[in-house]
Amino acid sequence: MYSTKFTNGLLTIQRNGRKVLNVWDQNWQSANELCELLNELENGPKLLLNEEDRKWLKEIDGAFCGKVQHA
Repeated sequence: MYSTKFTNGLLTIQRNGRKVLNVWDQNWQSANELCELLNELENGPKLLLNEEDRKWLKEIDGAFCGKVQHA
């Protein structure tokens, strides 16, 4: 279950008590709306993806999986 919480001076979105996302501009309304949407998706019907969707998601995922270089 997704929820909002103020942690260490930052508004965060949590899933089952674990922080998953910091909220830009401390926008409570947007954070709560996003949590509601995510909770509906989690409890509702599963998403059906076609092969084109899977390919696109895999490419996007690859962009976020690289190693971070420290300066």
